[in-house]
Amino acid sequence: MAFTRRHFLASIAALPLLSLPAYANHGKDLHFLNCRNSVDKEALEAFHKETELKVLMDIYLDETQFTAEFLSGNPRYDIVLASDDNISHLRRTNLLSPLSRTLLPNIRQLEPHLTALDPEPKQLFFSLPYLWGTVGIAYRKSAISPSPESWKVLLDSDKYAGRIALLADKLTLFQITQKYLGYSVNSHDAEVIEEAQKALIKQKPNIKIFSNRTANLLRSGKVDLAMVWSQDFLKILQQTGDFGYSVPKEGSLIWQKSLCIPKHAGDPVAAHRFIDFLLEKKTAARLAKKFHYATPNKEAWKLLGQSYTANIALVPPEDVFKSSEIRHFPQPEQNRLYKVAWNRIIGG
Repeated sequence: MAFTRRHFLASIAALPLLSLPAYANHGKDLHFLNCRNSVDKEALEAFHKETELKVLMDIYLDETQFTAEFLSGNPRYDIVLASDDNISHLRRTNLLSPLSRTLLPNIRQLEPHLTALDPEPKQLFFSLPYLWGTVGIAYRKSAISPSPESWKVLLDSDKYAGRIALLADKLTLFQITQKYLGYSVNSHDAEVIEEAQKALIKQKPNIKIFSNRTANLLRSGKVDLAMVWSQDFLKILQQTGDFGYSVPKEGSLIWQKSLCIPKHAGDPVAAHRFIDFLLEKKTAARLAKKFHYATPNKEAWKLLGQSYTANIALVPPEDVFKSSEIRHFPQPEQNRLYKVAWNRIIGG
C-alpha cells in the first residue's frame, strides 16, 4: 500500500514523544534522513572526525519515499533535511522540535534577506534553510530569440506553440501562473485558483507536454522552452552552451531544503551539533557547489567565487529576486481546489 499524507499523519501521531533531558547526549549513532544530492558521505566523515559522533544516513528520492522513511525509521531520525512541502506538513502537525539558537552559533551566517521573505517567520524556530533555488525558464538559444523575460512566453503566447514543456507539479505550476497573473504565489483563494486554471486551459493547445522531467525533454530536442527547477538546469543543461536560463521579470517562487529535528529524535543535543557543523561556511560552500544549489549562508557564498555566484540560475537579478516569494503550502481544503483545477486541465 502506498503511503498517503493521511496515513502519514495518522501513523505518526500515535508515536510516543521522547524528552530532551532524558535522551540528550546518549552517545549512540545519529540517524539522518537526507534527500539525494544534498549532503555527502565526505561531510559525515568530517563530522565524525571532529566530534567522534557517527552519522548514519538514509536517502529518500521523492516525497512519497520521505513519508515511508520517516515512518519506518528505527531508531527514529535525529535530523532531517526536507523540502519546504514536507517541512510545512511537519510543522502543522506539531512533529518538529524547536531549535535552540544557543546550540547553533553558525546560525549568524544565514542571510537575513532570505529569511525575511518567509511568509511564516516562525518556521525559523523549527527549521533552517540550507539549500535553495528558483523555478525559471530554460530555453534553446539557437531556437529562441530574444531570450524570454516574462512567463508570458510559456503561459500566454502561441509564438512557440508545440515547443513548450511545463512542469506537471500542479502546485508549482499554479503558483507560477498566479505570479504571472499578478497574484502572490501564496494566494490560495478559490477565485485566484480558478483564474489560473482558465489561463492554463487557454494555453494548453500550445503546450507539448506537462512533465516533471522538463530539462531532459529540452536537452533531447523534444522542446525548445521549458519551465524547470534551477537545480535541474544546472545539473543537466548548464554544461552545454546552447541552453540559457531566465527568471522572468514578474518574479518566481523560491524553494528551500531545510534542516530540522523531529520531535521524536533520540538525541536532540547531538543533532544540533550536526546541524551547526553543516552550517559551517566551508562545509556549506562545498556542498552547494557540488550539488548545484544556492546557499543561504552568506559566509559560504563569499567562498564560492564570482564565476559561481554570478550565475542567474543560482541567484536572479536583484529586482527579480525582490519580486519573488518563498512558497507557502495550502491547507488541505485549499489543496483540494488545486487538485480539482489540475484535473480539469489535464482531462480537458
